[in-house]
Amino acid sequence: MRRLTAGLACFGLLWALAGCADPVPDRLSTGEPAATTTTGAARPQAAPVKQRDSHLSGRHLNLAVYYLRTFKGRPYLAPEWHPVPYTKAVAAAAVSELLDGEPYCPGSRRPFPAGARLRGLQIDQGTATVELSGTALAAQPGPARRWPLQALVHTLTQFPTVQRVLVRSGGRAISRPLARDTTMRLAPIALAEPAPGALVKGDRLVVKGEASVHEGTVGLRLRDDRGQVMAQGHATAAKGAPGRGPFSGLLNFTPPASPHSWTVEAFEVSDEDGTIVYSVQLPVWVGR
Repeated sequence: MRRLTAGLACFGLLWALAGCADPVPDRLSTGEPAATTTTGAARPQAAPVKQRDSHLSGRHLNLAVYYLRTFKGRPYLAPEWHPVPYTKAVAAAAVSELLDGEPYCPGSRRPFPAGARLRGLQIDQGTATVELSGTALAAQPGPARRWPLQALVHTLTQFPTVQRVLVRSGGRAISRPLARDTTMRLAPIALAEPAPGALVKGDRLVVKGEASVHEGTVGLRLRDDRGQVMAQGHATAAKGAPGRGPFSGLLNFTPPASPHSWTVEAFEVSDEDGTIVYSVQLPVWVGR
């Protein structure tokens, strides 16, 4: 996920500033200077974002955060795009959201325990030095730290000013500066739109994200509140596995007479036996 993602990131205002035409890139372009220090960053309060082509809503930015997710016994780093109030300290905002935000997708979880806090963040010559509270990694032995550390590394390296991350906790360095570990599995499909809980007006739902699936084929479904399939289709990612690329698909459906909570699903089907290899869902509201 090196130039598409890091990035289901050239998002929001960053997307606009960078002049990037790809709605779901892997790198988030930022106007943040090469060296920046932020301490005591308060957690931004995410606000609802209406579904739209731009990943910017008013004074909010959509930033990528990488959660942990297990599907059929396999662990993944699962990117989500969360709205945060506009700020020039985008790196600190992304880390604060990673620590304190709530995952949108069922089955995803935060990589660090409740109570973990960002104490400071400095970016200098491509290295982001992150100071976390002492509780962030205290309960996790060395091998178990690999996944949360890489979730942090992936979240920060979406910004072009960051190539590696030095993590400190309780006043001491946890390891050497870390780059993205390409052996870590990224979720095969990540959804960027619609926003979770969005109210979908009319009878058309645009589904966007990024994927690394066989021949780039992403299955799409819309289920009602009883689990029945109300619309089904597919989208094709710009790249097939092992590459990773953006996708966009359209589902047409007959909306109910009043708002109901339905579920949009994106999935990969095995070309061998037709079973679902990976699936991710988001709740939406539909109705006249």
